[in-house]
Amino acid sequence: MAASRALNDQFRMLFEGAPNGVMAVDAAGCIIQLNAQIEKMFGYSREELIGRPAEVLVPVRFRQGHAGLRKKFAAAPQMRPMGTGRDLLGARKDESEFPVEVGLNSMATSMGDIVIATVVDITERKRAAAEETLLGQARENLQLCQQLGMPAAALQRDGRVVLTNPLFKEPHPQFEFRDDRIEAVNPAANEFLKRELACLDGRNGGIVVGSNPVLAENVYPSLIFRLLPMEGSFDTVLGILIVTALGVIGALLSDLDLVQSLFGLAPAEARVATLIGSGLSPRQTAEKLGISVGNVRTTLQHVFTKVGVSRQSELAVLLTKLTLR
Repeated sequence: MAASRALNDQFRMLFEGAPNGVMAVDAAGCIIQLNAQIEKMFGYSREELIGRPAEVLVPVRFRQGHAGLRKKFAAAPQMRPMGTGRDLLGARKDESEFPVEVGLNSMATSMGDIVIATVVDITERKRAAAEETLLGQARENLQLCQQLGMPAAALQRDGRVVLTNPLFKEPHPQFEFRDDRIEAVNPAANEFLKRELACLDGRNGGIVVGSNPVLAENVYPSLIFRLLPMEGSFDTVLGILIVTALGVIGALLSDLDLVQSLFGLAPAEARVATLIGSGLSPRQTAEKLGISVGNVRTTLQHVFTKVGVSRQSELAVLLTKLTLR
């Protein structure tokens, strides 16, 4: 008890004044001191953690392995600074998990050797990195759309415009930009756009592209709104909006790489999609590719699921080079 009080006196100001979580672990791997940041970060009170193994702060599935790593460090201690790329997961009292970065240092005290662990919650750092990665992917998709002659924009769920390709930069009579958000002038089109954006995070892995025609109304021509959901880690999500005039058909796409990249298709799926979209029947496609009709039909179902259509005519529209009129 006297030694414990001495340790508390020695490190109290250091621990409590630290901006990050700090705790001390004894040779047996038990927590003997911690600061308020550790309590806040993990959701435990100080009394709940003192005397417990450090593994209580690690997800259950990693605890056995973590104990081995801790013993290995104790056998050959060396300072491990923050930011060494050894990201770990912390486990809160409610069992929710979050990414952490941990720095370690061994110290000799009157109680023997102890390990000082500095813990930082890097959730926001990871989220920012995930958002930047997603933005990079969105830029690539917008460039693909530019090559296809299609105006496209990357939107957030609330309609905020994050990125556009050059074809989308100039305001179009059918769109209004309010602050940093986009709205369709056609009320029906705008309602559809808002609904699609609102459910971006509700899409599952099977559906890659949402597609829906908006019929002509008054002076507005018929449009097809397509939203390509892009999901990153840490719940980051964007939608690539592609708007094309229904019935304005240009040259069919012949670049399989573009088809494959834009709609997330496998090479074989892209080949079948391009031929079926050009108007060939499953039998003609099978003969052209040298595969069975059954194989074509199976592949076509996969394409329909990924692209978000159910008929060949719809696929033809989606795989056609269109522009806003």
